[in-house]
Amino acid sequence: MQDHVLSVDERRLLHALQVQPRAPWATIASALGSDAVTLARRWARLQEQGIAWIAVYRATEHLTTALVEVQCPPSETVRIAEELTRDHEVLTIDVTTGGRDLLLTLVCEGRDALARFVLDRMGTLPEIRALRTHLATATIADARKWRLREIDASETAALEPPAPPKRLPKLDHGTAARLREVLARDPRITVTALAAELGVTQPRASGLLASALATGEVVLRTEIARPFSGWPVYAWYFLDVDPLQRAAAVQRLTRLSESRLVASVVGGYDIALAVWLRSIDDVARIEAWFAEHVPGVRVADRSVVLRTPYHLRKRIDAEGRYRPATTPPSCPGSTPVPVHPETVALSSANVNRARTVPPASTPGSQ
Repeated sequence: MQDHVLSVDERRLLHALQVQPRAPWATIASALGSDAVTLARRWARLQEQGIAWIAVYRATEHLTTALVEVQCPPSETVRIAEELTRDHEVLTIDVTTGGRDLLLTLVCEGRDALARFVLDRMGTLPEIRALRTHLATATIADARKWRLREIDASETAALEPPAPPKRLPKLDHGTAARLREVLARDPRITVTALAAELGVTQPRASGLLASALATGEVVLRTEIARPFSGWPVYAWYFLDVDPLQRAAAVQRLTRLSESRLVASVVGGYDIALAVWLRSIDDVARIEAWFAEHVPGVRVADRSVVLRTPYHLRKRIDAEGRYRPATTPPSCPGSTPVPVHPETVALSSANVNRARTVPPASTPGSQ
């Protein structure tokens, strides 16, 4: 995968939007010593090129997350990935090396819904040779705290959002879903326009948004196409952990600057760790770091991601860019999920090879 280069100004802007995706342009301009109009134009260009975008999703306590390893014939990898993007339960699809062909991140409305999807939906796809499901019991850290490391502490402090009011309006399921729908179209929509969309006053709209963000009914996360990030290599590690050393191991893993997801799982492993790395050589370096700095941890398996055609319910092309979608699939009671008319651009010839912490116990996606 080609490693593309962004300018320092572009990276500083993206780091600022990682800190606060809805920060006013004037606030960002003041923090970065730039011009609001220039920043807005720069962001628009990065979006149009599919290099950066703001993801909108949900991470509440009653949701159940799982990682599912899929083995399938190489000739069917593209078709299976395309088929599964139509299911709202699928949050992310990675095409990987090693003992799995696809690694799916699923988010379902409880364990019963997860069981139905894995058994009744995925279990009926004839092309799938084997499934291995790992139930995620807790998020230890996720990619909302991952940063480009381009702005300093004082600039970051100037961008941090204010603490939410102590008393927030109650948010019903329908309003939360409507908020996600509106924000999915325009994550930086003004409060005035948001109020008009919801049919409420501006103070009410502001309060509802604050409530949704505080409870995890709405999560906003600035995403950067991985080949442009400076960390083009994406790897998964599946770890066994000595129960007596678990607390210390978890603490050290969360401090790993490359980590995008650290999740406790129940299945064949104890912890699933997703990382972005500078080079393929770092895959071995990280393993050496585990051995030296994280007592009680053993790498049971690992995979390098060849391509991510679907990330946080967004279609990603072969260059790692987000491509806007058109028609959402039907999913009663859920935020519409974009579906792009084009086939997922995967090369099947290459697949048969061998931080705000979420308010919920459900992992955010890597």
